[in-house]
Amino acid sequence: MLNWLRRRAASRALIESDARDLIERYGANAYGEARLRQHEAPQVVDANRSAGHWEHVKDEIRRIQGRR
Repeated sequence: MLNWLRRRAASRALIESDARDLIERYGANAYGEARLRQHEAPQVVDANRSAGHWEHVKDEIRRIQGRR
């Protein structure tokens, strides 16, 4: 159980970090960039981040930017 909590916390931290990085780099287009990465993830190895990871990043960007 403790290992699961650690993995979940690490995953959440990576999602938040990637979201902040995309917002800093792409500004208002960060959501679109995360969406693009989500769709390209099956074809591209991007630091071992899956399409599911980028979906969570996209949701985090939406939350941060106040999008619906």
